[in-house]
Amino acid sequence: MGKLKLRAEDCTDITILSAYLQDAITMMGDITYQHKGRRFVMMLNRYVWENRCPETGDALLREGQNVSMACCRIRTGLHFDDVLKINSQNIAMTAKDKPLELLSIETYETETETFHVDFIFSGEGIIRLECEIISAHMQDIGAPWPAKCHPKHDILDAIQGENS
Repeated sequence: MGKLKLRAEDCTDITILSAYLQDAITMMGDITYQHKGRRFVMMLNRYVWENRCPETGDALLREGQNVSMACCRIRTGLHFDDVLKINSQNIAMTAKDKPLELLSIETYETETETFHVDFIFSGEGIIRLECEIISAHMQDIGAPWPAKCHPKHDILDAIQGENS
C-alpha cells in the first residue's frame, strides 16, 4: 500500500478528500489555526478505505500483504491555506483529548466569492473554515497499523442488504 499525497483546489477535489478521510479520528489537540499564516492544520488517524472493495466492503489484499493490514489506519496530515477565519459548533474547543470522528467534508462558494469548508463530525459537531480560495493538501505520514475494527454505518448496511 502506497501512502497518499493529495491536493485539492476545488469543490470536486474536496469531495475526494472527504471520501478518503471518512471515519478519520482526531482530537482538538491535533487541530490548530495559524492566524498569521492563514493556515488550518489537522492531524488525523485515517481509516485506509482503499483497502476495501467499494461495492461489498470486503478486504482487498495485495500481494504479500498481511491479512491484519486489510483493516488499518494511518496518521495523516491535512492543511488548508488562505483561511480567513474559523468557527465551530457543538465542539468543546478546550477538550483537547476528546476524540472527534470525521463523517464528511462539505464545501460551497458563498455570495461574497469566498468558500465555506465544513468538517462534519459525529455528534453534530462542525468546524467551518472561511477560505479565500480552496487550497488543501493531505499526506499520509508514517506506517499504517491494524485498526480495531472496520467502521460501520447502519445506513450503509441497510442499503447493502437491500441490494443483495
